[in-house]
Amino acid sequence: MENSIEEQNISFDEQIEETEVEKRLSIPAKRLMEKLEPIPSKVEALQRRWFWELAQNASDFNDEVDVELVVNENTLAFSHNGAPFKLVDVDNLITPDSDKDDPEIDADYIGRFGSGFISTHVLSSVITVNGLVKDKHKTDVYYNFDFNLDRSNYKDKSLLIESIKESKREFKEQYRLASHNPKTFETKFTYDLSQGIAGIDSKGVAELGVSHLLKVLPYVLTFLPKLKSVKIKTKSFEYHLFQKSGIKETGTHIIGFSKNSKDKDDIIIRYAKCEQVTVAVEIKDQKVVEYPENIATLFLSLPMIGTENFPFPIVINSPDFVPVTERDSISLSENDTKNRDQLLNGIEAYKTLLQSLSNDGIGNLYQLVKIKGDKIKALTSGSEWFADEVSKKFRTVLEEVKFINCKGENISYSSLQIPFIPENKSESKDLDYYDTIYDLVANTVPKRLEYLHWLKNVDFSIFKTIPFRLEAAVKKVSEAQNLETLAKVLNKNEGDTTKWLANFIKYVLEKDNGLLKSYSIIPNKSQQGVFLDRDDDIYMDDEVDKDLILVYNQMKGESYNDKLLNDTICQEVSNLFPATRIKNRAVISKEIDEIFRLRLEQGTRLSPSENDGLKILVSWTTANGGLESKLVSDNFPTFQASYHNFVMDGLSAEDKIKALSIKNSGKQDSLLKLAESEITEEELNTVAESLSDVKQIISIIDSGANINQLQELAELFPDNIPQQVLDFAREEGEKKKDFNTKSKIGSDVEKLFKSAFEKEHLGFIVDKVDYSKVDFIYAGGGAYDFRITNPANKQSFYIEMKSVRNNNTDSVKLAISQLERAVDPKYKEHYCIALIERTKNITDMDETYVLNNLRFIQNPGSFLESVYEDHKKVIESTNRAKEAKLLMLNGDFRCSIDYEFLKTKSKSINELLEAIIISIKN
Repeated sequence: MENSIEEQNISFDEQIEETEVEKRLSIPAKRLMEKLEPIPSKVEALQRRWFWELAQNASDFNDEVDVELVVNENTLAFSHNGAPFKLVDVDNLITPDSDKDDPEIDADYIGRFGSGFISTHVLSSVITVNGLVKDKHKTDVYYNFDFNLDRSNYKDKSLLIESIKESKREFKEQYRLASHNPKTFETKFTYDLSQGIAGIDSKGVAELGVSHLLKVLPYVLTFLPKLKSVKIKTKSFEYHLFQKSGIKETGTHIIGFSKNSKDKDDIIIRYAKCEQVTVAVEIKDQKVVEYPENIATLFLSLPMIGTENFPFPIVINSPDFVPVTERDSISLSENDTKNRDQLLNGIEAYKTLLQSLSNDGIGNLYQLVKIKGDKIKALTSGSEWFADEVSKKFRTVLEEVKFINCKGENISYSSLQIPFIPENKSESKDLDYYDTIYDLVANTVPKRLEYLHWLKNVDFSIFKTIPFRLEAAVKKVSEAQNLETLAKVLNKNEGDTTKWLANFIKYVLEKDNGLLKSYSIIPNKSQQGVFLDRDDDIYMDDEVDKDLILVYNQMKGESYNDKLLNDTICQEVSNLFPATRIKNRAVISKEIDEIFRLRLEQGTRLSPSENDGLKILVSWTTANGGLESKLVSDNFPTFQASYHNFVMDGLSAEDKIKALSIKNSGKQDSLLKLAESEITEEELNTVAESLSDVKQIISIIDSGANINQLQELAELFPDNIPQQVLDFAREEGEKKKDFNTKSKIGSDVEKLFKSAFEKEHLGFIVDKVDYSKVDFIYAGGGAYDFRITNPANKQSFYIEMKSVRNNNTDSVKLAISQLERAVDPKYKEHYCIALIERTKNITDMDETYVLNNLRFIQNPGSFLESVYEDHKKVIESTNRAKEAKLLMLNGDFRCSIDYEFLKTKSKSINELLEAIIISIKN
């Protein structure tokens, strides 16, 4: 095929020049091909990197620079107000590496390799460049220019060369003299999002890049102070982040922030430095903000994309990091001592920051302990060194710094215990275990709200002493040896301790009942509540008579309660023992009667101790129908048959005469009662010597007076009862009458409400929860007055009713039990105070009045939490010591709520119904 006429007219000299140009452009064209071809396969990383490549270029030659990013439907424009281009900068944009030996290129050159800028073609194959270029030889002379970088045909070398020629031509033909206005946005890169590289969603890349930018920008502004501000405009929003101020003494960097031209809260970054290394965290509302996922951990002022999974628990920046060529990681081989040194310095900075945050009471510090063994193993180099050196130093820091809030005080990792069930995958089950053992480790376990975060963030393969497994909990209980000691460990009274232990044993029985055989945590019925294991000689108590236990103890010289299971445990824990492991009246009677049988067979008398047991048994026999009763014959056949022998053998000759005298008096029954009473012989002698006063005593008893109270008064005032005591008693009597009157009124109002509510509204609730019925329970006291329960899901709603007098101005009082229920997270959303102002005359109240005038306050716990915290602080402050405590007598705490305030919070009966339905239906 013949050449065109135009081609035939090209002179040979022109052909030579053309060949030289093509040869000169062949190298940059080849480089462009090498860098552009992998872009489609690197989209995941590049979509988070393009902004930082442009920001790096903008900041290289400037002490200060501002950046603006504008994203429209089909374009993305990146502008900055830095210094103008040099000619070599412009040429390198068009022909990368064409002038590598140019003397103007230094170590900080904007396009030292050109790789970073080329990678921004992930946004578009066509970039329009606008800017100013400085005259090389004339001072203060500048030229405005614009040209396109079209890499659409990057797979075709010849077409790519033509594209380079076209960009050069545009630059040469269109530059024009211009003035330079420092700090104005004269440099601009515009990406045509409609001309993306094949296979790449350019708009999606732009959107994800902006999202990533917003998450990490506060750290970049902290590490790169020369970047003064970044403004981002999209169709949906306009963000502006800018350098504001800093406080070196506290390691605080403050970044201003506005959205859609409205100022928002400043972004606070706390940091610490060691040598050239900086670590940093964002703080909001006095808490550490969780570092976003898929964000780089290592920074070279700018994020090193690709270090998202680097096993450092906090953002770390160093200008001395030596990255790999792609700047997506660092090597930690034995030859990379510089990188290793930066990480070790980072740990020292981490220690300083952690201590500072702890001292300042910053919360959520669990965000700073995410050092994971699997990430360490995944390191391409130096994983063993990291595990041996870095992890070890982290452990040392965490064991030295007290930064974990446990029951209001900070502890270190060396004391921390996190409830952990290895096979468990459910948060609810984790919390169930936490709640079960909390009191056992209250001083060494994080607060409940933070517990799951600690559980998630701590790697137990690295921190092996921290997990508190079930066996460890059982062992700790076992070490107490008895209920008395356990009560001190739990800081509870014995009753609450026993209830706690019952729940704990139920949990162990369900999860790993073998531990009940390996460890002794089952309390017997002894006074101390000694712990036994499941295989020990211990039995369920089927209401063994207390008097018979006394008989057994005297006759056997041992405590029968040592063999019996603690009453609370017996009642609360089912299936602890087989049904056959039980002690009842028949069993203990047989064991006692066996002693009498042996004495008869051996022909021996009862010992003094056995005689004491016999006396108790005689009293028991008398109280249970007498010697001839069927109860005695069924349970004590040997004793019944030989009763007289045993009794008479136990009496002296003098005692036998006395017994006969008593029998002849006909007063034996009355005297027996005296004998079996707790009155001492000395006290009985006093009565006998003062028989003339007996009738007066009888008249006092007949009046209904409480003898115990009279006795107390006599003991308190052996000479005379003071007049002021009598006056005080009268005053208290009047108060008691008034209290009883108010209690009756309150009870009457509650009953009116119950009746009216059942008639008018209960059916409506049943229909709405779509179940055959709901349970409406009137408790009439305690933590609540009414409970409405959905039997299908066991969800309940609680109502505490408060009735006040007509035209009331007094505050409304809550008992501490009611306050605790109101703020308890388990009940908080399902609890309300019902408030009604009574009529002037209580007899005028009826069901209609109650329903029409009832107001309710839902979720009062939302404004009562501070009161509850105050109460806890007072209680805790008075119970710090175990041996001596502050005690309040004749008084208790109440929560007082302003009546007018409650009325402003109140809602109608219809809203109450809606709240109940929502609460019990979910």
